[in-house]
Amino acid sequence: MRVLFLKDVPGVALGGDVKEVKNGYARNYLIPYNIAVLANDESMKQVEKIKVESEKERIALMEDLKAVFESIKDLTVNIPMLSSQTGKLYGSVGHDIISGAIKESKNIEIEDRYIKLSESIKEHGVYNIRVEISEEMSTLIKVIVHDPEQNPEDLLLSLNAEAEQESAEEAPEAEQESTEEENKN
Repeated sequence: MRVLFLKDVPGVALGGDVKEVKNGYARNYLIPYNIAVLANDESMKQVEKIKVESEKERIALMEDLKAVFESIKDLTVNIPMLSSQTGKLYGSVGHDIISGAIKESKNIEIEDRYIKLSESIKEHGVYNIRVEISEEMSTLIKVIVHDPEQNPEDLLLSLNAEAEQESAEEAPEAEQESTEEENKN
């Protein structure tokens, strides 16, 4: 079925495009929700007008997204989650929880699709999560998943202390190996 798109549909068409789509998709979704109309002689007269309006909407949307992007750059989000004795979370932290935490801290709504999370977070810790609004607008936010009774800064300090201790333990081993090599020569 040929339809004229009145609005942008990500990954399908832009407003003003005429495309062939499956009958069920057009009848059950596009036409009832006023996203598209049948492509007939009457509707084809409006193509240029629809394209201009859609372009204006896209520009306005990009301006809004740029403002959102600027406000979340270098953002740190705290997410309190209960865990078992082994450190595994009861549940997991996914796109929806991260976007909810951003909304709570900055009062900014970010669609889940912009949060690039390869898999759900299942342990306490500090995670760098990519928020990618477009190819040009991409940033990392710091997500701190901590126990509700624990201060997030305490978690950061303990993780930094562990990292310093590990690097201090690795340094003597490297020195010992280099000393052994010198003794062989």
